[in-house]
Amino acid sequence: MRKVLKLLVSFILIVGGFFLYYSYFSGGNPPITFLQKPAVKIIKPDHLNTNLMFFGDVFWGRYINDWSMANSLKEAYPFSGLYTLNRENYQAWIGDLDCPITDKQVSSAEMDATLTFNCTPNYLKEAKKWFNAFNLANSHTENQGGLTGFNQTRKYLDANGIQYFGHYDKTVTDEICEIITVKANASINGTDYSLQKKTNYKLNSFNMPIAICGYHDTFALPTQDQLDEIHKYTDKFVTLIYAIQGSEYGTTADGLQNQYFRAMIDEGADAVIGKGAHVVQNTEVYKGKLIVYSMGNFIFDQQASPDVTKGIGVTVNLDFKYNSDVEKWQSIVAKCTKFKDDCLAQSIKLKLNKPEFNVKYDITAIDNSGKLAKKGSNALQTQMIQRANWDTTIKSLGQ
Repeated sequence: MRKVLKLLVSFILIVGGFFLYYSYFSGGNPPITFLQKPAVKIIKPDHLNTNLMFFGDVFWGRYINDWSMANSLKEAYPFSGLYTLNRENYQAWIGDLDCPITDKQVSSAEMDATLTFNCTPNYLKEAKKWFNAFNLANSHTENQGGLTGFNQTRKYLDANGIQYFGHYDKTVTDEICEIITVKANASINGTDYSLQKKTNYKLNSFNMPIAICGYHDTFALPTQDQLDEIHKYTDKFVTLIYAIQGSEYGTTADGLQNQYFRAMIDEGADAVIGKGAHVVQNTEVYKGKLIVYSMGNFIFDQQASPDVTKGIGVTVNLDFKYNSDVEKWQSIVAKCTKFKDDCLAQSIKLKLNKPEFNVKYDITAIDNSGKLAKKGSNALQTQMIQRANWDTTIKSLGQ
């Protein structure tokens, strides 16, 4: 027992001496700081950057479904060439979903004969690996029972975490525009800190809200009431238009396209990006803003002529100045992922201003020949630049 007590007393004296020694030489602070983790410094960026890619028609019904079921890749087949487009370089891909998504089984022969489209939901597992949002404002999303099929489409997209905007019926004006949330990379003094792995620094993840309005004018031109929806968003958000208008297969925009796409810029839109002709058309700059009249097809089953197998993807690179408004946005942007959320109302309540931003654009040739969408060759890139009058457009934009 005495030996145990002696050992205990010795231990107490040693530990006590240890603390007294370090207390004397460290200004009264016991030597416990070495057990603490280094202080984590929360750093703020000075810029946020997001890279978006817009595409034309996306469709996995009719003959695409036939080709897919005949291929060992099955539902992954239509997307199997998309890796050539370097998806990892983009925070979001946005396309036009040219069909309703329902459980109904419709043969390719019936879809071809009636032009009544349908896409089944079994492709969504693959689609969501590539696409963040779809435009639903077109003449085919009403093909399966109008609102019945349309609401099924939105239900399936919600279940798979894919955002959407636009309505096949433009008289439903409060569903023309929607706020889409996209991820953003942070930078400080030009250094991209989103890729840094320093243990003593923490950089929060960031998102930015973008307003996108979907218009389709295949059978009727937009009314002023419908166009007025645009400027409800333009003083709070970068506002982009996904527009469908004009005669099919014409390689140059017609007068009505010019008139109405420019009217959307007059309403305050930051850019108008169109499709609908199933072929690539020209671009232009109007009042300092980009207009793309038609991107052509993307994932689509038209193979009858070389022109319908060519398209472009339009890159929209947005660089935001990180100021107090953008910082406030981070507190509500998570609410901007649901359809008909209160993001616009919240931005008004908080008196947020439109973020300061710079934008750069680019186009990438899409080759859909051989039944598979993929990045186009250098020769096709040159051809699409010429078709789109892109060199002149970029010069006019000051890029």
